[in-house]
Amino acid sequence: MSVSRQDSSRSHLLDGDKPRDVPSTDGTPRFTTTPKTPKTPKTPRHTFTVFGMSRLAVACVSSLLWMCFSGGLIMLNKDLLSHGFPYPMALSGLGMIFSGVASQIVCWQYGIVDQGKIVSKEFYLKNIMPVGFLGAMTLWLGNLVYLYLSVSLIQMLKCMTPVITMIALFLSGLESPTQKMIISVILIALGTAVASIGAIDASIIGLIIMFGAECSEAVRLVMTQYLLTGRKFHPFEGLMYLAPATAFWLAIGSAMTEIPKMVENDVLTVIFSHKLKFLAAAAMGFGVNLLAYIVIQSASSLTLKVIGTVKNAIVVILGVVLLRESISTVQIFGYGVSIAAFYWYQQIKASQIKAESS
Repeated sequence: MSVSRQDSSRSHLLDGDKPRDVPSTDGTPRFTTTPKTPKTPKTPRHTFTVFGMSRLAVACVSSLLWMCFSGGLIMLNKDLLSHGFPYPMALSGLGMIFSGVASQIVCWQYGIVDQGKIVSKEFYLKNIMPVGFLGAMTLWLGNLVYLYLSVSLIQMLKCMTPVITMIALFLSGLESPTQKMIISVILIALGTAVASIGAIDASIIGLIIMFGAECSEAVRLVMTQYLLTGRKFHPFEGLMYLAPATAFWLAIGSAMTEIPKMVENDVLTVIFSHKLKFLAAAAMGFGVNLLAYIVIQSASSLTLKVIGTVKNAIVVILGVVLLRESISTVQIFGYGVSIAAFYWYQQIKASQIKAESS
């Protein structure tokens, strides 16, 4: 059986190739092929899982655990500072040393750090050490304030952080706030002011310290954004670099102002008599950082901020129930305004980020 030229040409077609007519020299149609462009294999989407759980389950569990660890750490630090260990820099330093060592082990054990991208000594001193200094200031003042103000009032005052951060970002030229954003932070400030006024017995020194803690935190965020631009550290890697720098500044400050008093008061006896509490505080500090990373990976950074607001409200209630702290109706009203405005602020930021990424 003979095969025509046309059939012969068709027999060489590959699966998926389309024949097209090409006139020959004698006028007889001849078929040639247009090779099919091979499809680029799709890159599999990274799925964040822990112990085989779904992404939603991981987000829910990690969010709940983060709120428990963070709230528990606040209550534990308050207890340690108020009962025999009034040394906020030393307490913060112990936590940062634990976090630094633990993050080093995790990073090197699991190969998180790329050997070719280890930061230079010059970069570390010029960029990371200043951020570590501001982190030390934030931790020191953030713990010191528990010696002057109630746990409930401190959580209410934390609503001021977005206000101060926005002002710092605006002054540094890193962000141009919209009209809605300005209105939302003004409402946050007004609500926080009402909550502060409602606390009749609030210490002026405590309010100043809290304001200093929020200012140092705002400047730390701005410095991190400015000095570490383009450095996409893994959260554990960032903690591995920043924890030692923060601990360094805390150690200097503690050596100058706290250690002489600690030696005089034989504070080692206090540490050994409550060693499980101190170990728990250090471990919970590391756990808060770890769980924050998991929440961000499985959900988003916005989720972390929202559950942070919920956590602060829960801590306010715990302060009233467990520590017998009293809050007035004026404080409740002011805090309610701050929470509502803070939620609006987060919605504005989410829309802004979405618009910039599209």
